[in-house]
Amino acid sequence: MRNSRWALGAWLILLSCAVLSASQWAAYPYFLDSTYHLAVIEGFRQAGGPVLHCFWEAAPEGQPQLYPPLFHLLFLPARIAGLPSLFLARFWSSAAFPFLLLIAWLVFSRITSERQACLTLIALGIPYSFFLSTVNHLPATLALAAGLGLILCLHKNRWLAGGLLLGLSFWLHAGLPWLFLLSLILFGLFKPDAGKTVGAMIGIGLLAAGPWLIHLFRHLSTLEIRPRGEDLFLESPLILVALGLAGLKPAWDRQTANGRFLVALAAGFLPMGFLYPFRFFSAQGLFPLLLLSGVALEELFKKSSRAWPVGLGLLVLALGSPSLHWSMDKISWVWGDTPLSNLSGLVPGIPRPAQQHLFDEQFLGELADRIAARTEPEELITCNLAYTGGMLSVLTGRATTTTMLGELNGRSRQEQIAPAKLVIWLKDPEGRPSRELNQLTRRFRLKLVGETELAYLLDNPTGMGRRQIRRAAVPWWAALGLVILAVGGIVWDLKRG
Repeated sequence: MRNSRWALGAWLILLSCAVLSASQWAAYPYFLDSTYHLAVIEGFRQAGGPVLHCFWEAAPEGQPQLYPPLFHLLFLPARIAGLPSLFLARFWSSAAFPFLLLIAWLVFSRITSERQACLTLIALGIPYSFFLSTVNHLPATLALAAGLGLILCLHKNRWLAGGLLLGLSFWLHAGLPWLFLLSLILFGLFKPDAGKTVGAMIGIGLLAAGPWLIHLFRHLSTLEIRPRGEDLFLESPLILVALGLAGLKPAWDRQTANGRFLVALAAGFLPMGFLYPFRFFSAQGLFPLLLLSGVALEELFKKSSRAWPVGLGLLVLALGSPSLHWSMDKISWVWGDTPLSNLSGLVPGIPRPAQQHLFDEQFLGELADRIAARTEPEELITCNLAYTGGMLSVLTGRATTTTMLGELNGRSRQEQIAPAKLVIWLKDPEGRPSRELNQLTRRFRLKLVGETELAYLLDNPTGMGRRQIRRAAVPWWAALGLVILAVGGIVWDLKRG
C-alpha cells in the first residue's frame, strides 16, 4: 500500500532526526565508547590494517584484539587520509541515529505499508535512551541495521544476502550476532516452511564469520563478564514497552517475516536481560519492542474510525513520553524523555552518564602537547583513568599501558606504571591530595615534570617499556575489498528477480 502522505511524514521525521542529532556536533562524542574505537583505528593505522594483537594499550606486551574489527576498518581510510580523530567521532555520532532510521524506512516501506513504516520510525525515534545508545554504541548500531536487513532477506527469501549480513554482523559486534542467530533459529521453529532459508542463512553467516570466530574462541579464556557500572542506571520507556508487548499477537498472526521474525527477535534478545541489564532495558534490547510498537500502532490506525485521535496521541508521545528511571536505588519518573524534547531544549532533561561530554579539546589538547614534548614516539604512557589514557594515546600516538575494555583481564596499578616512561595523573575534582599517588611516587621514585589544570605529569626513571607495533593480519585495502565484495553480493542478491 502506497500513501504519499505517510512517505512525506517519514522523510520529515528523518530530516528532523538528522538536524537534531547534528545539533549536538560540538558535544560529541558522548561518554566512553568512541574513545576506545578511535584508539583501535589509530592502532590499525600504525599497523597498516587490522591486527589480531592489540599493541596500543596494555603495552608493552599488548593483548589479543578481541573486539570485532569491521567498524574500525570502515573508518580507517579516512584516518589514513588525514581526517582528525575528533572529526570522525563527531561524524559517526551525528550520523548514527538518522542512519538507523533510514535503514528501517527502506526495509519496512518495501515489505509493509508506508504507514506502518512511518509508524515504526516514530516508535524508534521516541525513547531518548535508545537515541543515546545509537550515538554511543556505534558498532551495535550498525549491527542493528544488519538485523533490519535480515528482515528484508527473510521476506524476499534471499538466503545468500541474509547469510552475508549475518556474517558481517559477527565482524561488527561481539554480542548482537549471537542474538540474531538465536532469533533465526526461533523463526525457523515458528515458521517451519522457512526452515531451508534460515538454515542456509545461518550456514553462510557462520562460514563468513569463521576466521574471526576461530580467533575469538582461541582467546576466550582472556574474556570474562563482569558487573558494569552502567547497570546502576536503568531506565525504560514504559509506554513504548507496553505498545511493543501489545504488538506481539498481531505480529504473530501475520505469519510473515514482518510478523513472526519480530516475535522471534523479541524472544531472541531475552538473554541480554540477564547478562547486560542496562543494554536490555535501556539500549539495544529495546529494538525488537520498538519494531513491534510499529505493528501495534498500525493496528490502532486500522481499528480507529478517525485517524486524528491516534495522530494526536503520537504527537503527545513524541513530546512527552515518560521514562521510569532506577538510579542508585532511587526510582523516579521523567516526563518528556524523548530526543525531540531533550535536544530541542523543551525540557531540561536529567544528568546521564551516557550523555557526559568527556572530551575537552582545550585541556586534553594541552596535555597531549606536554606528553609529546616529554616522550619519544616509542615510549609508553599511563594514566590513572584508562579511557582518558586511551584518548591521550589517540592524540599523541603513544601506546598506553592501561586497558579500556572491562571484559579483558586487567593489570594492577603498579603493573601499569612499571614500564611507562610518563605517568599522567588526573587531579581530584575537589583538589584533595592523592594518597595512592604519594605511595606510587615513593615506590617508583616518580618525578613531577609538569602540571596542567587537568593533571600532573610524572617521569618514571625506571620505565623502559617500548611500543611494539604488530604487522597487520591483512593490508587495509585488501580487507576493505573483501567487505565491498560482501556488500556487493548482498545488493545483487536483493536486487535480482
